[in-house]
Amino acid sequence: MQKLLKVLVFIFLILGTVFFALNIEKVFIGVKYSFRSFQSNGNVIFLDPFNKKMVIYDLVEKSVVYSHDHVGDFVINVYQYDDCYFVVDRVGRYVAKVSDEFLQMKRLSFQRRIQGSLMQGDKIYVLLEGGELHIVDKELNRVSTYKFSGAPSYIFSWNKKVFATYLWNDNYDIEFINETPKDLGLTTPSMLVGDLLIDTRGGQVYNLRTGKSLKLASYLSSAFYDGTNYYIACMSSSAIYIVKNDTVQSSFKVPYTPTAVKKVGEFIVVLSAPHNKVMVTTDGKNVEVYETGDYPLEIFGIKNLQNAFSIYCSDNGYMYYYYF
Repeated sequence: MQKLLKVLVFIFLILGTVFFALNIEKVFIGVKYSFRSFQSNGNVIFLDPFNKKMVIYDLVEKSVVYSHDHVGDFVINVYQYDDCYFVVDRVGRYVAKVSDEFLQMKRLSFQRRIQGSLMQGDKIYVLLEGGELHIVDKELNRVSTYKFSGAPSYIFSWNKKVFATYLWNDNYDIEFINETPKDLGLTTPSMLVGDLLIDTRGGQVYNLRTGKSLKLASYLSSAFYDGTNYYIACMSSSAIYIVKNDTVQSSFKVPYTPTAVKKVGEFIVVLSAPHNKVMVTTDGKNVEVYETGDYPLEIFGIKNLQNAFSIYCSDNGYMYYYYF
């Protein structure tokens, strides 16, 4: 009887491991090497700045809604606003307003290359190399300008306040518009997720709301906030940290270097881009591993499907769908 019970338990474990994923599909979307994507109206905008190609992809229908083959010189951001798009071109040094058919309606040029941008409400904030910030409206009229204290690397918005961050700066690492720059003790503050400003190289997270720092481990690669918990991936420790109220609630190891993490339904989904793997768990104890295409870059939830997700694979241009 005990031997039979052991056999049944073993079969259950095998089934739970091997047949956890019910179905896997893949769809070629026509864009490779897209290192940025922009979700808009339920679709995803994929952009290949090297080959100057863009597609708008419907995740649910698994189809390309629109494709354009000649997009700027090196486009770093695309924003959709009502019935038009705003295209931010770093090398071309301009922001263009284009129609749904991607016909240019207006262009605003700048003297320097564009370091970064963000859209908040009906305003676009354009950060130039050297630290000059231009605020423009939806008609691409300049509303105002601002000069940061130095030459920041990133621009973010938190609590409707725009700020920039500096990397490897011994004097200050964050500067809000119209405020004195501050030194928070961060090395490379290069991601903002929820209230957490993430120091990727230094391995710290700083809570902008509480003013508290939490040291994790170096080389943080990704973070996701589900409204309650933060899920933070760390490459140096191959771990996922679950953070709440400025403390680590729990953590778990994954078998491959984690480069992206997201909570989808009941699953914690983790990618390993260099190993072409996706790792799935519900509790951090049992981690299932599945193959992906070449260089899985980003995880997408699918509308009205709680326990399904898709993964964009940058080096082969495929979208992989996983249904559980």
